[in-house]
Amino acid sequence: MSTSLLRRLRRDRGGNVTTLYALLAPILVFGTGAAIDYGRAAQMHSKLNAAADAAALAALTPSMLQQNATTAQAAAVSLFQGLTNGIPTLSGTQVQVTVSSGSNPLVRNVTVNYTTSVATLFAAVLRRNSLQVSGSSMATAQIPPNIDFYLLLDNSPSMALPATTAGITQMQSLTAKQDSNAGCAFACHQADTSTAQTDTIFNPCYNSTKKTYSTPTVTANGYTKAYCNVSTQGAQLDNYALARKNNITLRLDELNSAVTTLLQTASQTSASSQFTTPPQYRFAVYSMDSLWNIGLNQLVPLTSDYINQWSSNSSKFGVMQMYSNDKGCSNATCSSSSGVNDVSTNYDDSLSKLSQASYIPNPGNGSNQSGDTPQKVLFFVTDGVEDELSGSRIIQAMNDLGAAPYGNTKSANWCTTIKNRGIKIAILYTDYLPVTANSFYNTHVAPFQSSISPALQACASPGLFYDASIGADLGAALSALFAAVTHSGHLTN
Repeated sequence: MSTSLLRRLRRDRGGNVTTLYALLAPILVFGTGAAIDYGRAAQMHSKLNAAADAAALAALTPSMLQQNATTAQAAAVSLFQGLTNGIPTLSGTQVQVTVSSGSNPLVRNVTVNYTTSVATLFAAVLRRNSLQVSGSSMATAQIPPNIDFYLLLDNSPSMALPATTAGITQMQSLTAKQDSNAGCAFACHQADTSTAQTDTIFNPCYNSTKKTYSTPTVTANGYTKAYCNVSTQGAQLDNYALARKNNITLRLDELNSAVTTLLQTASQTSASSQFTTPPQYRFAVYSMDSLWNIGLNQLVPLTSDYINQWSSNSSKFGVMQMYSNDKGCSNATCSSSSGVNDVSTNYDDSLSKLSQASYIPNPGNGSNQSGDTPQKVLFFVTDGVEDELSGSRIIQAMNDLGAAPYGNTKSANWCTTIKNRGIKIAILYTDYLPVTANSFYNTHVAPFQSSISPALQACASPGLFYDASIGADLGAALSALFAAVTHSGHLTN
């Protein structure tokens, strides 16, 4: 062979490319095939995991929770097999279901483990006819327990904000001369509107006999003060009366109806036919009338007749009454002043009492077993602004709930004390709406408002905190918390 012919052969690479492709083609084909096989196996794995989840939850339905562990186990196996037997690419599927309870007889734990083989398409050429797939699912549920609920409702003056922004604007318009002519959005309630103690400045006089309004008399005693001549003009209306006369809905009004919704939800749940032995609920209701000489006020004692009891006593739930501006009531009738500043939201007073067994006895498991007692849940509805006297004026002592703004320190954290007794705390936070035209808000609330929600969430038991913004449906919020307290099965893995 001539030298020139060898050179031409070296330069002609077409045959080399063809040879190289012939060598690589099987590898490319099997690589693509392997990717398809493993993709199909992954898809089957997802379907099988979903079937395992469904099987685990099948053993935790309300009706199945009334059955023994053997029956629940059979139901889970049957559902898993029903969901997987029709899949043609599976073979040798094995499923194992374990149903157990811990020390609490109301709790049921379910574990589903499975193994199977997924037929291959391309790997079979290499004598790999199937791929092994396995997985598991875990779920837990609690048979609906018997529960005693204790409702603590914040009815301090700051909860007397209108329920909507339109209502707030209207309230400020009606009180335009108050708070440095900015208007007051709070529908505060006080017993004394006499010339000596009045703080309802420039509010109108109302003659209940003649059903007429008139402008108050104005004097100057170092500052401008308005008052009504009771004999000729009638009594001067405070902000609460103004709100009522003008049909302004307050957050307290919404809370009142929200409690009705909560109690109806509980009654319907306990009467449900889905449980062979339905859970039994009892409710007690307190308002936070935590002024110095009044203290925690029980509106409804612990009872299973809570619908009728609340219907009879809900009218007694209203805004906390002050004697006059910055003066608390010295007695339940609020006929005289206690002489202390406006320290009307005292968490120490309310929570320290409710932490005692004389108010909330030690909880049980809530089962129907002999000697067992109901579980205990404290429902706390508040705007989160504490206003109390402790050594010196503490506008915000949230460390009762686990935080201490302004460097305040106190020894008691009542939320921890209550939870350590095994009592759950469910909190509905009714957002303290920024009222920037109000000097009290700007001075005492605005600096720490961002810390209120985290502190309340830390006070609540896990998963039992709900933040209700202005305009939110408080009834729906309380019902959601009730469902969270009494919830049934959920996946844990």
